[in-house]
Amino acid sequence: MSCVRLMVLAIAFCSAGCGRTEPSSELSANDIAAIRATSERWVAAVRAGRWEDVAATFTEDAVLQFPTARYEGRPAILRWLETTQPWTAARELHIDEVRGRGDMAFVMGHSTVTPDDGGSPVVVGRYLDIRLRQPDGTWLFYRDMVAPVPAPTPK
Repeated sequence: MSCVRLMVLAIAFCSAGCGRTEPSSELSANDIAAIRATSERWVAAVRAGRWEDVAATFTEDAVLQFPTARYEGRPAILRWLETTQPWTAARELHIDEVRGRGDMAFVMGHSTVTPDDGGSPVVVGRYLDIRLRQPDGTWLFYRDMVAPVPAPTPK
């Protein structure tokens, strides 16, 4: 099953489970700020190649899912991270939507890369995260589904 299909099913399941056609956001402004802070911490660590700090933004039992690979648990996620390259300043992470209630939130977004020639940013990936509030008030990644967006083909 494709990652995009999993994202659609996750959103539909959550909407149905809440008994509403559209999920409501019952998160406080502090919760949303803490969710954004985790994303900012993640980006800063990825740019610096601090893979243990990146892994620390995931719960111990987190799952990182790509269309062709799945990493279960923080140690497996760290091992995968250690095989990747740090992001350059040209790559940005964007949060498009945050919804949730209680100790669970759903975060949907995308990442872009700005071409070297300074052109318009190009979307290179989409993601859907499930985050869990921790006792210290931080929000860690519990499930992270990432789907790369293929580069457009020249005409």
